[in-house]
Amino acid sequence: TEVKSGESLKVEPEDDKIIHLSAACLGEVNKDKGGEPVSLYVKIDNQKLQLGTLSSEKIPQISFDLVFEKEFELSHNWKYGSIFFTGFKMESQLVSYPFSTILFCREI
Repeated sequence: TEVKSGESLKVEPEDDKIIHLSAACLGEVNKDKGGEPVSLYVKIDNQKLQLGTLSSEKIPQISFDLVFEKEFELSHNWKYGSIFFTGFKMESQLVSYPFSTILFCREI
């Protein structure tokens, strides 16, 4: 899905579904603009957390392994284009983790 410059995207899993967020990448980059680092954010329960940082020169894409059971909001601070997030939706009862998943993010 695309998150355009200056916008955010609310994502709400349907009943008995989860959202798995897999990756994010920069949209089309104009070499004259867009060289600065781009911060990616997720907002959950009124907490805004930084997911990572993209850069057109060094890190144009980033991988995740994030699972969401409830509504969240994706955003970024890039003034010159869109960020594309990739993931999938699946039945929550099909998911069983034999381990505890800990997400380390910096609160903004």
